[in-house]
Amino acid sequence: MKTMSRKKEDDYPRRVFGSSMAILCALFVAISSILYIFYKGWSAKLNYEKWKDYDECGI
Repeated sequence: MKTMSRKKEDDYPRRVFGSSMAILCALFVAISSILYIFYKGWSAKLNYEKWKDYDECGI
């Protein structure tokens, strides 16, 4: 019975590391998604500003 509790104690750092990595990956994906959305909005705004004078020309 003593080996069972010792195995659980030895496995604790691995579980913490795995949980931390999962949280860090999810955070990275969330931040990357937000930055991508901001980039696409900024890019669309710049494109609109560049071509807004040509809307009446029919080009």
